[in-house]
Amino acid sequence: MTETRRTALKMLGAISATCAFPFAGDELYGQHSPSRATPASAQPSGPATPYTPQFFAHAEYLALARLADVIIPPTDTPGGMGAGVHSYIDRVVAANAEHQPLARAGLAWLERGARAAGATSFATLDEAAAVALLQPASDAVDRENAAARRARFRADETGRLVYFVPTTDRDAPQRGPAAPRSSTALAADDPALPTRFFRLMKNLTADGYYTSRIGLLDELRYAGNTALLEFPHCVPEA
Repeated sequence: MTETRRTALKMLGAISATCAFPFAGDELYGQHSPSRATPASAQPSGPATPYTPQFFAHAEYLALARLADVIIPPTDTPGGMGAGVHSYIDRVVAANAEHQPLARAGLAWLERGARAAGATSFATLDEAAAVALLQPASDAVDRENAAARRARFRADETGRLVYFVPTTDRDAPQRGPAAPRSSTALAADDPALPTRFFRLMKNLTADGYYTSRIGLLDELRYAGNTALLEFPHCVPEA
């Protein structure tokens, strides 16, 4: 795929199809069921079987659909909304109580930011303004990810940095405190809210998109259960 709006957007950071899936199989692949398709009210065009959100209110669900399309915009393949990512996120959040306060507080933060930018809601915010609103949180997530990657390396006896695999709890690399996972409501002015919210939404968007038919088959061209006679791009060193 040539350079596109999706790959050009800096806020996507390290999003990829190589995600960790901490959810049950029915959560990952449930969006493929015709009864769980994306609602017509949240699609740019075309018919769809109605989906009733299990957790989010209607306005929150529309904002979630817009957010999915900002994180993975449509290009030559549909974006997050077209792949039904917002329906997937709704099901995951509905089934995981620890995500609910953060998701709800984060969507409220998006609405405040959209109104401050002159829009009536985040769902109607234009792409440039939406990216500007989310970019600081995305940059913070990228910095945290980079710090976590650096913590996995240590200098060996020759001074080279090598990937460190702890063999005991005492050998574990030093890391900063983990972000709290609270089941209580988050304060609207919590400085950690945007970063924690964006991390959750980015991870869920990647998980949902690259386990959908659009993301897995149409974009990645995945062809499972295919026997290869040769591997021309995997030549061992002599």
